[in-house]
Amino acid sequence: MTHYRDTYAVIRLDYLQDNVELLYQKVQKPMMAIIKANAYGHGYQEVATMLKSHPHISMFGVATLKEAIDLRRIGVEKDILVLGAIPLEDLDEVIANNISLTLYSKDYMLEMIESFHGLQPVKVHLKIDTGMNRLGLKSKSEFEEVLHTCQKSIFQVDGVFTHFASADDELQNDAYEEQLKKFYEIIGDHSFQYIHCQNSAAMMYHNDEKSNIARIGIAMYGVDPAGEESQELKQVMSLYTKVTMVKKVAKGERIGYGLTYTADQDEYIATVPIGYADGFIRANQGREVYINGHYYPIVGRICMDQMMIRVDETIKVHDLIEIFGEHLSLSRMAKELHTIPYEITCLVSERVERVYQK
Repeated sequence: MTHYRDTYAVIRLDYLQDNVELLYQKVQKPMMAIIKANAYGHGYQEVATMLKSHPHISMFGVATLKEAIDLRRIGVEKDILVLGAIPLEDLDEVIANNISLTLYSKDYMLEMIESFHGLQPVKVHLKIDTGMNRLGLKSKSEFEEVLHTCQKSIFQVDGVFTHFASADDELQNDAYEEQLKKFYEIIGDHSFQYIHCQNSAAMMYHNDEKSNIARIGIAMYGVDPAGEESQELKQVMSLYTKVTMVKKVAKGERIGYGLTYTADQDEYIATVPIGYADGFIRANQGREVYINGHYYPIVGRICMDQMMIRVDETIKVHDLIEIFGEHLSLSRMAKELHTIPYEITCLVSERVERVYQK
């Protein structure tokens, strides 16, 4: 395969498939594959193409209407749920592409009724806010009112769901239990085609026998939802680059924008073609990369397209550099950056070529 740049991400689709199977064995129910944000940076077309006929995947979840329409254009025929709000002037596109929307408030429902001019019903899932205080119906009375209006109006209510704020946190287990209890209290005796509240964390750390479909997100991509090193999941994405140049600098010379690094002695400095325009943010300064069996520190400020690494005389031009992968996990990187693995993979920009392996 031709690489137009020496910075690229390797996506192991076989690992992704292994993770899907692992999660299915845990929950023993159909799953909704969450592929929003370009499949968390992994490439939605390739991920969706692999999963669109998968026996354990019954549905796809996305964040925007454009993502949903893109899935239809690449041949996804299974149900698709848009998890966020959409501009209501696009309702015709929703109907034309057989897409389900999230109905999260009475006001949004009324606005949708006013905006609707079609003949076919709008397929929706009702979102219940059980404690995260983001989107959703806040009370049983509001839920009943919206559901009643939907049943006699333009809507086809296919599902109901909520989202947990802390299913990945053992110290917040009481909060998780409270949300779960509230969800089923609000639903009551109503039945739906889809009842879903299990995200990746809930699938891995908790049990829920009442829901009938689970949403598989970050765990599908091989990352433990709690940000810990996983002995079960296989990290799907790895990020690599190569050495462009190695120079020897004298003790006292300074490196990079702002001259923030000073050589303590005569040193070897490698320049490599990756920077914050690739999603490798400046906060990575001082962290390590992996080259030829050893770890080397990033020195000086990370530039838009390049950065510098303090190496030794063994490192040569064209040597492969692991930014994250087998020897530098996303979990470790996230902890060092005081963030979460989701953010790291989502930040990997489009100009970083994805290389898919099966």
